[in-house]
Amino acid sequence: MVRASRARSRAEFAWRLLMPILVLALVLSVEAVAAPPAEAGGTSPGTALRQRQQQAEATMLRADRQIRRLQKQRQQHASRLNAAKRALEKAIARRDRARAKLERTGARLESARSTFARAVFVRPNPAGTQRLDKPNLRKQIRALEKKSRQLARQTRLLERKVERARKVKQSRWTKVSASRIRARKAARERAEDKLSAAISQMVTLSQQRADQRLTLASVRGFRAPARGTVSQRYGCTGYGSNPRRGGCRHFHDGVDIAARRGAPVRASADGYVAYVGRNPWDAGARAYVVIIGHARGYETIYGHLLPRRLVRAGQHVERGDLIGRVGSTGRSTGPHVHWEVSRGFRTIDPLRAGR
Repeated sequence: MVRASRARSRAEFAWRLLMPILVLALVLSVEAVAAPPAEAGGTSPGTALRQRQQQAEATMLRADRQIRRLQKQRQQHASRLNAAKRALEKAIARRDRARAKLERTGARLESARSTFARAVFVRPNPAGTQRLDKPNLRKQIRALEKKSRQLARQTRLLERKVERARKVKQSRWTKVSASRIRARKAARERAEDKLSAAISQMVTLSQQRADQRLTLASVRGFRAPARGTVSQRYGCTGYGSNPRRGGCRHFHDGVDIAARRGAPVRASADGYVAYVGRNPWDAGARAYVVIIGHARGYETIYGHLLPRRLVRAGQHVERGDLIGRVGSTGRSTGPHVHWEVSRGFRTIDPLRAGR
C-alpha cells in the first residue's frame, strides 16, 4: 500500500515537471508553422523586401537632396543673372552718358579751336605798344583736351565693363540646365515606384502572416494610437465640402490626433510592421510613417512621426505596443499623428473600423 502511494506521488511529480516542457514545445511548433518559409540562401521574404525598401528609400531621399540642391543652385544663378542684367543696364547707361559728355566736350573743343584761329585779342602793355594775346583760349583748349582724353578713357573702360557683363549674363544663364533637374526627378519617380511596390508586397505578406497568427485580440476593433484631441476627422473637409453640393474640395483619408511632441504612438491592433521610413507618396516634404498589416486584410498608417526607428519592417507588434513618437514631419502645421485605416486599398473611417 505504501509502495503504491509512493509510486503515484512520483508519477504525479514527474508529470508536473513534464507539463511546462510539453506546453513550451507546443508553442514553439505553432510559431514554426506560422513563420514564413525561408528562401534559398537563408533569406526570408520579409528580409528581402525590407532590404529593397531600404535601398529604394535611400535612392529616393538622395534624389530629393539632389533636386533641392539643383533647384537652390538654379535660384542662386537666377538671382545672379538678374544682378548681371542690372549691372549690364547700369554699365550701358553710364557708357551712353560718357559718350554724350565726350561728344559735348569735343564740340566745345572744336568751337574753342575755331575761335582761337579766328579771334584776336588786343591788350595794351605798359610800354604803350599793343600785341596780340590769347592766353585764356589756350588754357581753355588745354583743359578741354585733357577732359576729352579722360572721357575717352572712361568710355573705353565702360565698353569693356559692358562686354564683361554680357559674358557674365550668358554664363549664368547656361550654368544650370533644366535637363539635369528633369533627370533627377525621373530617377526619384523610379525610386518611388520601386518603394511603393515593395511596401505593397510587404503589406500583403504582413496581412498573410497576421491571418496565420489570428487571435481574439487581432479581430477586435482598432484603438486610437495616441492620446489627444481629434483636430481633423475622416471625410470631406474645408469650406463648401458638402458632397451633396458638387463634391468634396478636399478629402481627408484618416484622422488627425493632436498631441504633444514626443508623445507615444501605439499600434491600433495586432499585426506585422510593413514599412518604417519616409512616405513615398508625399509631394515635397516627406512625412515619417509606420505602416502595419493586420488580419482580415486591414492596414493602418501612422504619419508625421519623429524620425526614430523604434520598430522595423517584419516585426510582430501587438495592440498597444510602442511604434513611434508624435512629431511634425512632412507638410504639417503642428505635432500630431495622422491615423489611417484601409481595407482592400480603400480607406475607411478609423473611428468606426473593425466594429
